[in-house]
Amino acid sequence: MINHRLDIYDTAGVLQYRTDDFLKLGCVKRVNYPGLVTVELSGESAIPSNIADKWQIEVWRQPEGQTWAKEITGIYRKGDWEQPVISRAVLTAKGLLSMLGWRIVAYPAGTTDRSKFINTAAETIANTLVKYNATASGTLLDGRKRVATIAGLSVEADGADGNLEDWYCAWDNLLVTLQELALIGGGDFDLVKLTPTTWEYRWYLGQLGTDRSASVFFSMGIGNMAIPKYGIDGMNAASVAIVGGKGEGINRMVEVVNGGDYNVTSNNIEFFVNATDVDTADGLIARGEQKLTEKVIKQYFNFDILQTPDCSYGVHYFLGDLVSAINPFTLVMATYKVEQAALMIDRTGDVPEKVDITLLKV
Repeated sequence: MINHRLDIYDTAGVLQYRTDDFLKLGCVKRVNYPGLVTVELSGESAIPSNIADKWQIEVWRQPEGQTWAKEITGIYRKGDWEQPVISRAVLTAKGLLSMLGWRIVAYPAGTTDRSKFINTAAETIANTLVKYNATASGTLLDGRKRVATIAGLSVEADGADGNLEDWYCAWDNLLVTLQELALIGGGDFDLVKLTPTTWEYRWYLGQLGTDRSASVFFSMGIGNMAIPKYGIDGMNAASVAIVGGKGEGINRMVEVVNGGDYNVTSNNIEFFVNATDVDTADGLIARGEQKLTEKVIKQYFNFDILQTPDCSYGVHYFLGDLVSAINPFTLVMATYKVEQAALMIDRTGDVPEKVDITLLKV
């Protein structure tokens, strides 16, 4: 049996409720994305009438034989009430990373080491962007168009890890540009709750979790894989990015960037990238490489993950971990990242916890 509970804090960080009395509970965690919490409560519960905007809803989970572990922290933003027969309320909270989506890169285009980075480690770019757009370091005196502070948010010490990149991001949403950087930067990121009112931005070299590819396997033979699906999709693929930067007409900066899967005869498809904010050749190349990651021929391999005593989410593998899976159609074993974990508990029908795991090939 798996136990679940909710810890609910007000904006001052004071614990207001600890309860396992809910009708339905759902939560989704995804690497480099905020995630989501939804909880359905009886209309008789005191929580819906007292909870306020930006209170924290923590979901805690205890697999059988294990200690309690926090699954996700959500920032409450939405409540819905209905009374078809019995009064119910549904509370919705977005994961902590949504806080980074409250800010943009509010420095003018071309501002060195603020909205423009040249040959800089991805971790340094990311840490700098958060520091100057979500903490007290982002000031009018520094050149930001508005004071950046998000109370309680800090950035871990910079390790200068990740790939060297040229990056241009003036006026972009902070969370979105961090997500795009992570696609080519060689790492993942997260916002970690330190205390009830403080959070730290962290960069993880390689991946968010642990490399368990030598110990965690999924296959039909083992019995933890069901209903596999496999396909190849090149409908929207392209392999050559022609990137246009600053300038006009024949004086416009242009770079041609070939993707890793480019082949002059079998995979030679062009597309244009408009990058008028970029003023260096390396920057144009980096922008082309970024867009090419979205244009590759996609192979999908999906299957239902069965929770077994020897291979269970939250015990043997976690969000962001690397695991191995054998494709029964190709008989190829490959490494995958645990990209998303979704939990659903429905006590109205006495349905046990449903776990839905999404893997991404690396």
